[in-house]
Amino acid sequence: MKKLVIAAVVAAAVGGVVYANYTATQEVKKVVDKQLSALSSQSGVDITYSDISASVFSSSMQLSGINVQSIEGDETIATIDNIEVTGYEVDAIPPHTGFVMTNFRFSDEFLSQLPDSANNKLAATSYNVNSSLDYNKESGDSKFALNVKANEVADVRFNLGLANSTALMEASLSISQAQNAANGAELTLEQQLQQQSKMMAAMSQLEPRSIELEINDDGELKTVVESFLKAQGMTLDDFEQVVAMQLQQAPVSAELDTAIKNFASGLSKLSLSARLPEGKSMMQINQQIMMLVGQPEELAKFINLKASGE
Repeated sequence: MKKLVIAAVVAAAVGGVVYANYTATQEVKKVVDKQLSALSSQSGVDITYSDISASVFSSSMQLSGINVQSIEGDETIATIDNIEVTGYEVDAIPPHTGFVMTNFRFSDEFLSQLPDSANNKLAATSYNVNSSLDYNKESGDSKFALNVKANEVADVRFNLGLANSTALMEASLSISQAQNAANGAELTLEQQLQQQSKMMAAMSQLEPRSIELEINDDGELKTVVESFLKAQGMTLDDFEQVVAMQLQQAPVSAELDTAIKNFASGLSKLSLSARLPEGKSMMQINQQIMMLVGQPEELAKFINLKASGE
Protein backbone atom coordinates (compact mmCIF):
# COMPACT_ATOMS: atom_id res chain seq x y z
CA MET A 1 0.00 0.00 0.00
CA LYS A 2 2.80 2.39 0.96
CA LYS A 3 4.55 1.67 -2.34
CA LEU A 4 1.38 2.55 -4.22
CA VAL A 5 1.06 5.82 -2.28
CA ILE A 6 4.70 6.69 -2.99
CA ALA A 7 4.26 5.83 -6.67
CA ALA A 8 1.15 8.00 -6.82
CA VAL A 9 2.98 10.94 -5.21
CA VAL A 10 5.93 10.57 -7.59
CA ALA A 11 3.60 10.33 -10.59
CA ALA A 12 1.72 13.43 -9.45
CA ALA A 13 4.97 15.34 -8.93
CA VAL A 14 6.32 14.33 -12.34
CA GLY A 15 3.00 15.16 -13.94
CA GLY A 16 3.00 18.55 -12.22
CA VAL A 17 6.49 19.33 -13.49
CA VAL A 18 5.61 18.24 -17.02
CA TYR A 19 2.48 20.38 -16.97
CA ALA A 20 4.40 23.36 -15.53
CA ASN A 21 7.05 23.03 -18.23
CA TYR A 22 4.37 22.71 -20.90
CA THR A 23 2.64 25.88 -19.63
CA ALA A 24 5.97 27.71 -19.44
CA THR A 25 6.78 26.62 -23.00
CA GLN A 26 3.49 28.04 -24.29
CA GLU A 27 4.13 31.37 -22.55
CA VAL A 28 7.73 31.52 -23.73
CA LYS A 29 6.62 30.69 -27.27
CA LYS A 30 4.38 33.76 -27.33
CA VAL A 31 7.25 36.01 -26.25
CA VAL A 32 9.77 34.42 -28.65
CA ASP A 33 7.40 34.61 -31.63
CA LYS A 34 6.70 38.26 -30.89
CA GLN A 35 10.41 39.09 -30.62
CA LEU A 36 11.28 37.16 -33.79
CA SER A 37 8.51 38.97 -35.65
CA ALA A 38 9.90 42.34 -34.54
CA LEU A 39 13.44 41.25 -35.47
CA SER A 40 12.30 40.13 -38.92
CA SER A 41 10.68 43.48 -39.68
CA GLN A 42 13.80 45.33 -38.58
CA SER A 43 16.49 43.13 -40.16
CA GLY A 44 14.89 41.94 -43.38
CA VAL A 45 15.37 38.25 -42.55
CA ASP A 46 12.84 35.67 -41.42
CA ILE A 47 13.80 33.43 -38.49
CA THR A 48 11.85 30.23 -37.86
CA TYR A 49 12.34 27.18 -35.63
CA SER A 50 11.08 23.61 -35.55
CA ASP A 51 10.78 23.14 -31.78
CA ILE A 52 10.76 25.11 -28.52
CA SER A 53 10.86 24.00 -24.89
CA ALA A 54 11.12 25.63 -21.48
CA SER A 55 12.02 24.50 -17.97
CA VAL A 56 10.58 26.16 -14.87
CA PHE A 57 13.34 24.79 -12.63
CA SER A 58 16.31 26.20 -14.55
CA SER A 59 14.44 29.23 -15.97
CA SER A 60 15.68 28.11 -19.36
CA MET A 61 14.39 28.11 -22.91
CA GLN A 62 15.67 26.17 -25.91
CA LEU A 63 15.00 26.57 -29.63
CA SER A 64 16.05 23.92 -32.12
CA GLY A 65 16.04 23.52 -35.89
CA ILE A 66 16.46 27.25 -36.52
CA ASN A 67 16.37 28.56 -40.07
CA VAL A 68 17.37 32.05 -41.18
CA GLN A 69 16.14 33.04 -44.63
CA SER A 70 15.39 36.10 -46.71
CA ILE A 71 12.16 37.89 -45.89
CA GLU A 72 10.76 36.72 -49.24
CA GLY A 73 11.39 33.15 -48.13
CA ASP A 74 13.19 32.13 -51.32
CA GLU A 75 16.74 31.80 -49.96
CA THR A 76 18.10 30.13 -46.85
CA ILE A 77 20.93 32.23 -45.39
CA ALA A 78 21.96 30.14 -42.40
CA THR A 79 20.91 27.33 -40.08
CA ILE A 80 21.42 26.82 -36.33
CA ASP A 81 21.04 23.51 -34.52
CA ASN A 82 20.14 24.93 -31.10
CA ILE A 83 19.90 28.13 -29.07
CA GLU A 84 19.55 27.88 -25.29
CA VAL A 85 18.92 30.78 -22.93
CA THR A 86 19.16 30.24 -19.17
CA GLY A 87 18.37 32.45 -16.18
CA TYR A 88 16.31 35.03 -18.07
CA GLU A 89 13.69 36.82 -15.97
CA VAL A 90 11.20 39.45 -17.11
CA ASP A 91 10.73 41.31 -13.83
CA ALA A 92 14.03 40.84 -11.97
CA ILE A 93 17.80 40.99 -12.36
CA PRO A 94 18.97 37.35 -12.33
CA PRO A 95 22.26 36.37 -10.67
CA HIS A 96 23.21 34.36 -13.76
CA THR A 97 22.16 34.40 -17.39
CA GLY A 98 23.57 32.30 -20.19
CA PHE A 99 23.34 32.06 -23.97
CA VAL A 100 24.52 29.07 -26.00
CA MET A 101 24.29 28.82 -29.77
CA THR A 102 25.27 25.50 -31.33
CA ASN A 103 26.38 24.94 -34.90
CA PHE A 104 25.63 28.18 -36.74
CA ARG A 105 26.42 27.63 -40.41
CA PHE A 106 25.89 29.64 -43.58
CA SER A 107 24.02 27.79 -46.30
CA ASP A 108 25.74 26.53 -49.47
CA GLU A 109 23.46 28.81 -51.47
CA PHE A 110 24.61 31.84 -49.51
CA LEU A 111 28.28 30.82 -49.72
CA SER A 112 28.05 30.43 -53.49
CA GLN A 113 27.15 34.11 -53.79
CA LEU A 114 30.22 35.38 -51.92
CA PRO A 115 32.84 37.23 -54.00
CA ASP A 116 36.02 35.43 -55.03
CA SER A 117 37.98 37.58 -52.55
CA ALA A 118 35.97 36.21 -49.60
CA ASN A 119 37.60 33.80 -47.19
CA ASN A 120 35.51 30.72 -47.94
CA LYS A 121 37.15 28.51 -45.29
CA LEU A 122 36.21 30.95 -42.53
CA ALA A 123 32.73 31.52 -43.95
CA ALA A 124 32.02 27.84 -44.53
CA THR A 125 32.91 26.57 -41.08
CA SER A 126 30.38 26.19 -38.25
CA TYR A 127 30.31 28.44 -35.20
CA ASN A 128 29.51 27.83 -31.56
CA VAL A 129 28.87 30.72 -29.17
CA ASN A 130 28.72 30.51 -25.38
CA SER A 131 28.24 33.63 -23.25
CA SER A 132 27.27 34.29 -19.66
CA LEU A 133 26.70 37.17 -17.26
CA ASP A 134 27.03 36.72 -13.50
CA TYR A 135 25.82 39.50 -11.18
CA ASN A 136 26.30 39.81 -7.44
CA LYS A 137 23.53 42.01 -6.04
CA GLU A 138 25.27 42.54 -2.69
CA SER A 139 28.62 43.71 -4.06
CA GLY A 140 27.42 45.16 -7.36
CA ASP A 141 30.13 43.19 -9.19
CA SER A 142 29.44 41.45 -12.47
CA LYS A 143 31.40 39.17 -14.78
CA PHE A 144 30.82 38.77 -18.51
CA ALA A 145 32.28 35.84 -20.43
CA LEU A 146 32.17 35.15 -24.17
CA ASN A 147 33.54 32.19 -26.10
CA VAL A 148 33.26 32.09 -29.90
CA LYS A 149 34.59 29.01 -31.67
CA ALA A 150 35.01 28.80 -35.41
CA ASN A 151 35.36 25.03 -35.68
CA GLU A 152 38.76 23.86 -36.94
CA VAL A 153 39.88 27.49 -37.29
CA ALA A 154 40.07 29.47 -34.04
CA ASP A 155 38.78 29.62 -30.48
CA VAL A 156 38.32 33.15 -29.08
CA ARG A 157 37.65 33.87 -25.40
CA PHE A 158 36.86 37.22 -23.80
CA ASN A 159 36.23 37.97 -20.12
CA LEU A 160 35.28 41.27 -18.53
CA GLY A 161 35.01 41.99 -14.82
CA LEU A 162 33.07 45.06 -13.64
CA ALA A 163 32.35 46.71 -10.29
CA ASN A 164 29.54 49.13 -9.40
CA SER A 165 27.35 47.63 -12.12
CA THR A 166 23.99 47.78 -10.30
CA ALA A 167 22.88 50.93 -12.13
CA LEU A 168 23.62 49.28 -15.48
CA MET A 169 21.68 46.14 -14.56
CA GLU A 170 18.69 48.18 -13.40
CA ALA A 171 18.78 50.33 -16.54
CA SER A 172 18.92 47.21 -18.75
CA LEU A 173 15.95 45.70 -16.90
CA SER A 174 13.97 48.92 -17.21
CA ILE A 175 14.63 49.12 -20.94
CA SER A 176 13.69 45.46 -21.44
CA GLN A 177 10.42 45.97 -19.57
CA ALA A 178 9.61 49.06 -21.64
CA GLN A 179 10.21 47.14 -24.87
CA ASN A 180 8.02 44.27 -23.69
CA ALA A 181 5.28 46.71 -22.68
CA ALA A 182 5.43 48.24 -26.18
CA ASN A 183 4.22 44.85 -27.44
CA GLY A 184 6.37 44.95 -30.56
CA ALA A 185 5.54 48.56 -31.45
CA GLU A 186 8.39 50.97 -32.10
CA LEU A 187 9.21 53.22 -29.14
CA THR A 188 8.66 56.95 -29.47
CA LEU A 189 11.65 59.26 -29.92
CA GLU A 190 11.20 60.52 -26.36
CA GLN A 191 11.24 56.96 -25.00
CA GLN A 192 14.36 56.13 -27.00
CA LEU A 193 16.13 59.24 -25.70
CA GLN A 194 15.15 58.36 -22.13
CA GLN A 195 16.61 54.88 -22.59
CA GLN A 196 19.85 56.28 -24.01
CA SER A 197 20.10 58.71 -21.09
CA LYS A 198 19.62 55.89 -18.56
CA MET A 199 22.29 53.76 -20.20
CA MET A 200 24.81 56.61 -20.45
CA ALA A 201 24.29 57.51 -16.77
CA ALA A 202 24.72 53.86 -15.78
CA MET A 203 27.82 53.42 -17.94
CA SER A 204 29.45 56.44 -16.31
CA GLN A 205 29.26 54.68 -12.92
CA LEU A 206 30.88 51.43 -14.07
CA GLU A 207 34.28 50.48 -12.73
CA PRO A 208 36.15 48.11 -15.05
CA ARG A 209 38.32 45.72 -13.05
CA SER A 210 39.65 43.05 -15.38
CA ILE A 211 39.88 42.30 -19.09
CA GLU A 212 41.10 39.07 -20.68
CA LEU A 213 41.39 38.09 -24.34
CA GLU A 214 42.70 34.82 -25.70
CA ILE A 215 42.89 33.57 -29.28
CA ASN A 216 43.84 29.95 -29.91
CA ASP A 217 44.41 28.07 -33.13
CA ASP A 218 41.82 25.30 -33.56
CA GLY A 219 43.60 23.57 -36.42
CA GLU A 220 43.60 25.72 -39.54
CA LEU A 221 44.00 29.33 -38.38
CA LYS A 222 47.26 29.70 -40.28
CA THR A 223 45.70 28.30 -43.46
CA VAL A 224 42.79 30.72 -43.18
CA VAL A 225 45.11 33.70 -42.64
CA GLU A 226 47.28 32.65 -45.59
CA SER A 227 44.18 32.39 -47.78
CA PHE A 228 43.05 35.86 -46.72
CA LEU A 229 46.51 37.33 -47.36
CA LYS A 230 46.75 35.64 -50.76
CA ALA A 231 43.50 37.34 -51.81
CA GLN A 232 45.17 40.64 -50.89
CA GLY A 233 48.31 39.78 -52.85
CA MET A 234 50.35 39.23 -49.68
CA THR A 235 52.35 36.45 -48.00
CA LEU A 236 52.87 35.62 -44.33
CA ASP A 237 56.28 37.34 -44.50
CA ASP A 238 54.57 40.47 -45.84
CA PHE A 239 52.06 40.24 -43.00
CA GLU A 240 54.80 40.07 -40.36
CA GLN A 241 56.51 43.11 -41.88
CA VAL A 242 53.24 45.09 -41.87
CA VAL A 243 52.64 44.19 -38.23
CA ALA A 244 56.16 45.30 -37.30
CA MET A 245 55.64 48.63 -39.10
CA GLN A 246 52.32 49.20 -37.35
CA LEU A 247 53.94 48.56 -33.96
CA GLN A 248 56.61 51.13 -34.75
CA GLN A 249 54.00 53.76 -35.59
CA ALA A 250 51.92 53.00 -32.49
CA PRO A 251 54.47 52.13 -29.78
CA VAL A 252 53.44 49.56 -27.18
CA SER A 253 55.22 48.02 -24.22
CA ALA A 254 58.09 45.63 -24.94
CA GLU A 255 56.06 42.68 -23.60
CA LEU A 256 53.07 43.45 -25.83
CA ASP A 257 55.34 44.12 -28.83
CA THR A 258 56.95 40.69 -28.45
CA ALA A 259 53.61 38.94 -27.92
CA ILE A 260 52.04 40.42 -31.06
CA LYS A 261 55.09 39.69 -33.23
CA ASN A 262 55.27 36.11 -31.96
CA PHE A 263 51.59 35.58 -32.70
CA ALA A 264 51.91 37.10 -36.18
CA SER A 265 54.74 34.64 -36.83
CA GLY A 266 53.29 31.48 -35.27
CA LEU A 267 49.51 32.11 -35.43
CA SER A 268 49.08 29.65 -32.59
CA LYS A 269 48.06 31.61 -29.50
CA LEU A 270 47.68 35.17 -28.26
CA SER A 271 46.87 35.95 -24.63
CA LEU A 272 46.24 39.44 -23.20
CA SER A 273 45.05 40.45 -19.74
CA ALA A 274 44.73 43.64 -17.71
CA ARG A 275 43.90 44.32 -14.05
CA LEU A 276 42.59 47.85 -13.64
CA PRO A 277 42.87 50.04 -10.50
CA GLU A 278 40.01 49.73 -8.02
CA GLY A 279 37.70 52.63 -7.25
CA LYS A 280 38.08 54.33 -10.65
CA SER A 281 35.21 54.78 -13.10
CA MET A 282 35.51 54.00 -16.79
CA MET A 283 35.79 57.71 -17.55
CA GLN A 284 38.60 58.19 -15.02
CA ILE A 285 40.53 55.22 -16.40
CA ASN A 286 40.09 56.47 -19.97
CA GLN A 287 41.43 59.89 -18.96
CA GLN A 288 44.48 58.30 -17.33
CA ILE A 289 45.08 56.08 -20.37
CA MET A 290 44.96 59.11 -22.69
CA MET A 291 47.60 60.82 -20.53
CA LEU A 292 49.88 57.77 -20.82
CA VAL A 293 49.46 57.05 -24.53
CA GLY A 294 52.98 58.25 -25.30
CA GLN A 295 54.45 56.24 -22.42
CA PRO A 296 53.78 52.57 -23.28
CA GLU A 297 55.71 51.06 -20.37
CA GLU A 298 53.98 53.32 -17.82
CA LEU A 299 50.62 52.56 -19.41
CA ALA A 300 51.30 48.82 -19.19
CA LYS A 301 52.08 49.22 -15.49
CA PHE A 302 48.94 51.29 -14.87
CA ILE A 303 46.65 48.60 -16.27
CA ASN A 304 48.84 45.66 -15.11
CA LEU A 305 49.07 44.39 -18.69
CA LYS A 306 50.25 40.84 -19.31
CA ALA A 307 50.78 39.53 -22.84
CA SER A 308 52.14 36.44 -24.56
CA GLY A 309 52.05 35.11 -28.10
CA GLU A 310 53.08 32.00 -29.99
